[in-house]
Amino acid sequence: MSWSGTTAQQIAKAVRRGDADASVVVDHHLRRIEDHREADAALTGVRKIESLAEAAAVDDIENREALLAAGVPVAVCEQLPVTGHAPRLGSNAAVLPIADTDHRAVQRIRGAGAVVVAFGRSSELGLWPATDDDGNVPANPWRPDRGIGGPSGGAALAVATGAAPIGIGLDGPGSAGGVRTAAAACGIVAYSPEHVPADINADPDHWLGGHVGVMATTVDDAALAYAALTHRSPRSTGDPGRLRIAATNSAPLPARVDDDATKWLLKAVRSLTDLGHDTFRAKPRFGARLTPASSGAWTCAAYLRSLKCGPDGLQRRTKRLVAVGERTYLGGLFGGVLGDGNRVRRHLEDWFDLEDYDVLITPGLPAAPPAAKEWSLEPLRSNVTHLASAAAFTAPFSLAGLPALVVPVGMRSDGAPATVQLVGPPGSTGRLFDVAAQLIAKLRPRRYAPGLSWD
Repeated sequence: MSWSGTTAQQIAKAVRRGDADASVVVDHHLRRIEDHREADAALTGVRKIESLAEAAAVDDIENREALLAAGVPVAVCEQLPVTGHAPRLGSNAAVLPIADTDHRAVQRIRGAGAVVVAFGRSSELGLWPATDDDGNVPANPWRPDRGIGGPSGGAALAVATGAAPIGIGLDGPGSAGGVRTAAAACGIVAYSPEHVPADINADPDHWLGGHVGVMATTVDDAALAYAALTHRSPRSTGDPGRLRIAATNSAPLPARVDDDATKWLLKAVRSLTDLGHDTFRAKPRFGARLTPASSGAWTCAAYLRSLKCGPDGLQRRTKRLVAVGERTYLGGLFGGVLGDGNRVRRHLEDWFDLEDYDVLITPGLPAAPPAAKEWSLEPLRSNVTHLASAAAFTAPFSLAGLPALVVPVGMRSDGAPATVQLVGPPGSTGRLFDVAAQLIAKLRPRRYAPGLSWD
């Protein structure tokens, strides 16, 4: 039996009870990485010696009952600091000094007994909804001619191919839709936690610097990872009761929504109706400044993140975006005439409240994932015209800071995964996990792409 392909819930339970050794579990996942060539393009580092040593330390703990994620292998986005490793901000031109402490999310997941086995490739400065650089173009396991999304595409692909049951990646404003865009491309579950947009002038680094989201192949595994990151007790999914659920295929940012995305959204909505929920076609209210606020957050994030490494050597598209962001930020335009996340959040909160909706459901992506190509070599105009639309449904809710979850629901007619996004008002995390679990139980999508094998 190989532990690769086993859920995080199953692994943690077995290690806590002493029915499995964390060292064996981690070794199986390291072998999975070695045996599959997609890891070469998706991962920028594998912690072979360190992860086996950390797994052995978990095995030496006498009482493992308190370890929520005991022995669970985790793929971490390369941009998150891990002690002893140099964070790589998506390209060789943006490598920071070796970290002497873990990122807080890494501290918490390791404190829960999980083991970091690898670093997933990211897009430069976490800005782009595609993951490629320096000639490395990871292929989608569902359709090799398509990419894996971004910015945390490497960690998403590691989860989608069984290299790790849990992935941790970048999220928040200016991150191209966070972990949800990459998860939607790879056909897995991703949760972007709620966060309150800060005043851009009061604490810009905290807000635009990015937050952390989780990825997994099951809803329960995503809930486990979120519980570990937030020091919460694990919560089992259950019946959310009868809900009022709004649905829309109208993209809040410029994008063409294709027939497959609409078809699978309607199929998910019909399933929710069959499950006893009241479903309505509706159009959320983001306010008149969503598009300028979203572009302003994106460009300002580019500028502020570039200060960590300097502009020299950055990709041409990134340099252009940084230059725009510098003028936007220093000119005080964002948070002013362009609007900001606070305003967008208030419009959405009012909409949920006045219309009495419990959940909003949208497509995960407006179409199939972007092509597998070197987007990092394309000019900014090409990236904006042909690539940015991939985050049309996911990015607005990162800007507003509302809890959002992407869940697979099937396979598109072109062979790519079909996904939907669930969004809720503040405080609706548990409800989103419950509805996602209901959808997966009803539609039974594949956990892994058809071509993957564990022989």
